[in-house]
Amino acid sequence: MARKKAQIEEVVMELTPMIDVVFLLLIFFIVTLKFKVLEGKLPTFLPKDVGVNASPVDELMEKVEIYITSGGQTPGRKPGAVFGMTILLNNVKMPSMTTFHSRLANMKANTADMKVTLYPQKGVNYEQVVKVVDECVRAEITDITFAGVAFDA
Repeated sequence: MARKKAQIEEVVMELTPMIDVVFLLLIFFIVTLKFKVLEGKLPTFLPKDVGVNASPVDELMEKVEIYITSGGQTPGRKPGAVFGMTILLNNVKMPSMTTFHSRLANMKANTADMKVTLYPQKGVNYEQVVKVVDECVRAEITDITFAGVAFDA
């Protein structure tokens, strides 16, 4: 007798229930997840066996402020010159460039590291600032910073 061949039916897999189960598992794990609270905690590795540092404190950098204002009598120039300026070294008015240079050289001789901050005021020309920077370089001061000027609107 001849055998009948069985027909093979193709099974269609339903994805909708599988996607529903995956989303349910995802929601379950998100809801039950506990995050580590790190607020107010900073990871630091401080030495626990060393107390207050007993080593001598290094000499602090001397703070030198140089204010440059336009006007006044410039050393080495005639009174009322166009490029006249007034130099204040730590709020002390310098009568001449030679005095300014000698004070800078004395300060540099007394301090190993010296930082100079220039405060050019409104109306100061570049030439005036460059002259002051040149005197600082002549006194072997190389750490020079410039401060900004706040202009009135």
